[in-house]
Order: sequence, then C-alpha cells, then structure tokens
Amino acid sequence: MDMEKDLIKLVNEIEKHDFKSVNELNDFVNNLTGKKFDDLPESMDDKSRSLDLAFQAYEEPVSKGKKLIKKALRLDPNNVEAYNYLASIEQDVDKAMKLFEKAIQVGEKTLGKRFFQEEKGHFWGIMKTRPYMRAKAGLASCLEVKDETDKAIAIFEEMLELNPDDNQGIRYFLSTLLLAKNDLTKFKSFTNKFPQEYCAVWNYNNALYHFKKTGRSTKAEKALRKAYNGNKYVIDYMLGFKEFPDELPEFIGIGDENEAIVYVYKTLRIWNQSEDALNWLFEFKQKRLKRN
Repeated sequence: MDMEKDLIKLVNEIEKHDFKSVNELNDFVNNLTGKKFDDLPESMDDKSRSLDLAFQAYEEPVSKGKKLIKKALRLDPNNVEAYNYLASIEQDVDKAMKLFEKAIQVGEKTLGKRFFQEEKGHFWGIMKTRPYMRAKAGLASCLEVKDETDKAIAIFEEMLELNPDDNQGIRYFLSTLLLAKNDLTKFKSFTNKFPQEYCAVWNYNNALYHFKKTGRSTKAEKALRKAYNGNKYVIDYMLGFKEFPDELPEFIGIGDENEAIVYVYKTLRIWNQSEDALNWLFEFKQKRLKRN
C-alpha cells in the first residue's frame, strides 16, 4: 500500500507538468534522484485525500481504521478502496461479499464502460484500476469459501483477461480451483499456458492432476518427484507430520517452508477429497526415508 501510495503521488506530479517530450519527462525523473516521495506535494482534491485515508486505515487499529474510512467516504462516496477495507475487516463472509460487490459496482461506474473496452489487457499497470482488481479478488475468495467454485473461477478468468501479466498471482488460485473440479480438461489447458512455472502450487497441483487421471502411474510418480525436489516440506504438512503455525506467513520463497505452509493450507481439502491421494503421498515419503 505504501508503494502504491508513493506511485500515485509520482503519477499525479508527472500529470501536472504536461510534458511535451520523453526527454522532458526523463529530465524530471532524473531530478528526483536522491529525493524521497514524501518530498512530493500531497494532492489536495477530495478524491485523492479520500484514497490516502483508506490506505492509512490499513495501518491503524480497526477502531481508528473505521473512523478514517467514514471520513474517506464523506470525501468520496465512490472510493473503492474504502469498501475493500470494510470487507477486509468483516468477519461474516456474506457481509464481506456484499462490500466487495459494492466496491466492484462503484469501480465499474467510476471507470466507465469505455475505459474497460480501451484498457482491457492493461489493468493493474494503471494505478486507478488496482482497488477494483483487489475487490474482484476479494469477492472470488469469498465465493471460494462458500464453495461457489464456478462463480469464483469466472471472476478469476475475467481478471486474467483484464490483466494477462497477472501481477496479483491469480493464476495460482485459478489453477487450484480448476483442479478441484471433476472435469480436469480445463485445468490442463490452463496450466499449459505457463510452461516456465516452477513453484509448489504448479508442481504439486500437476502431480495431483496426473494422479487423479492415471493413479500411481509413471507420469504421476515423475510429477511428484519433481514437486518434492522443488519443495520437500509440502508432504510433511500435508500428512500432518508438521503442525501449522498460528498465523499464515506473510512472505514466501520458492522451495521454502513458508511456501509449503501456504500451499497446503489452500489445497489440503482437494488432496483429502481425491481418493487415495494422501496414501500415495505417505508411500512416497516412506520410500524417500528408506533411501536415506
């Protein structure tokens, strides 16, 4: 949020100058070298001040955050991020859904149909679309919790059309949801679009895909070995040999224990519902232990 706030300040400052050439823009950026974003002037219009308050709310205790959001919505009733914040602190998933839906509705109204037509494929790179994209992701996550998988999949697919570069990592959520369905055709066609992916989500989901299709086949075993070599911690958490921490890690790294914790948290139910899959993992683990 801090980085996004700084980038918005920078974009606003650039737009003020109405540069006539790339050289003028480069000169301006070069003159900022060594300066802090705090040195840039704050935007004084109600919409910008409202967004600043919404960003600030995330950094404060909930009681103060709510007050800031109330003030933010007085300044700008169409502040998408304000509704995102209210949804993020809501304990009732149905109420959270309504707030995310409100955020999406407001975002679509504010951006306008023409904007969606002209900028489709470039979302997220445009700063003002980011609250809207966060609202879409929030709603899809709520739908996933409520087992409305098809609706969540549809939203994630829409998001990837708006932003094919996928800065939010939506492809990982979508991969897992597609794997949960009985018809795995869509899962395979989707994951084939990302041949360079090498993370726990991709590797272990691929292993489970082959197991669900062909059982204890050579392909499945090969895929599981690749997944295990990429992250050896996943199976221990999946089988309960290691306990989850009280809170999910905030940061993960490819191949580390945090990656395993987050992956298993998101996919344990799918593995558990896949007949004999956990036994397959247990047998694989036993073989590895005997070799060592």
